[in-house]
Amino acid sequence: MTKQEDQPVFRLHFEGLATHGHVLPAAALVQSVQALQRAIYLLATTHEGIDVKERLRLSHDLERKYAVVVRLPEEGGYVVPYVVGNHDHALFASIDLSEVTNKYLASLNAIQTDDAQALARIIPASSVRRLYLSALKNMQPPSRMGVHVSIENAQRQKLLVGSELIAHIAPMLMEKGIPSVQRVIVTGRLDALDFQARKLTLTLHSGRRIDCAYADGFETALVDNRREWIQVKGEAVLNDDDSLQSLNNVTEVLEVETSPFLIESIVVGGKSLKAKKPFSVAVIFHPEEGFYTATGDFNLMVAAETRDELEASVLEAAAFLFNEYVHTDTNNLTLDAKQLGQELKSIFGETGDAT
Repeated sequence: MTKQEDQPVFRLHFEGLATHGHVLPAAALVQSVQALQRAIYLLATTHEGIDVKERLRLSHDLERKYAVVVRLPEEGGYVVPYVVGNHDHALFASIDLSEVTNKYLASLNAIQTDDAQALARIIPASSVRRLYLSALKNMQPPSRMGVHVSIENAQRQKLLVGSELIAHIAPMLMEKGIPSVQRVIVTGRLDALDFQARKLTLTLHSGRRIDCAYADGFETALVDNRREWIQVKGEAVLNDDDSLQSLNNVTEVLEVETSPFLIESIVVGGKSLKAKKPFSVAVIFHPEEGFYTATGDFNLMVAAETRDELEASVLEAAAFLFNEYVHTDTNNLTLDAKQLGQELKSIFGETGDAT
């Protein structure tokens, strides 16, 4: 089976005034890597035959399989090498990952050369193609940061030029036949309510106000969160430049909850492991980006769009750590990893099969 070390290495090359001295704003790095990961997951859905409807959802197994694996930064502005996928994840995983990597290379070439037909052959579903283009577009940090990011190969040849990216992608996003309405979650401050018209007004982090039409049943939640940050799920009507115009048919209203999350048990290998001493995870909400982050012991750090998704991801991450550092051959672990495994074993003890 092909080893991960033999796979093509790509480079995120951040350039601009903010990268002088080989440094980079953390927000720019997080935004670009998250958008890149979303783009790879979308290519994976095309390869795996997964139908993407309202939202991109992959199983935990596929998330690990198609994870973007970053390496130590390099000099040259600010450079982050990476490979596509975890090639040690499972038997025959490298076959799928090599095909997705080839699709990735071909798609970058199609975008850079303005070949919309070639991109359509690589990603036949127009809805997925639009999401993929939007993900690559979102890799670019806001212009106010003074940074743009290109994708390069191991030989430092630019596969996608960051400073030219929007010019290449914008016409493809306006392709006819692609729906201009998408199911999304929008974050904003609830600043106005019109109960008779069933309309609420959100003020986005940018200061822009948008109106949202909602169905019955949300009045209590809306009143309780007036002037507070909330998340609403509905049908986003988009402008030609892919920016949000309005939100219709709101089907869910989520209040922002940042209280610590307590880990009392995890599920590993079909069994529930109860914590002898439950430990908490700090939760932060980022209204400017519309997502949560959680940090805790064992260098635990997780991000998710909603609180429910965050809690589920935290438990999955804790179970992953236990499985990786306890249920493994300790001869293959470093001293730090062995110590981490001992700490995990001191906290969790088996209590029976999970339900």
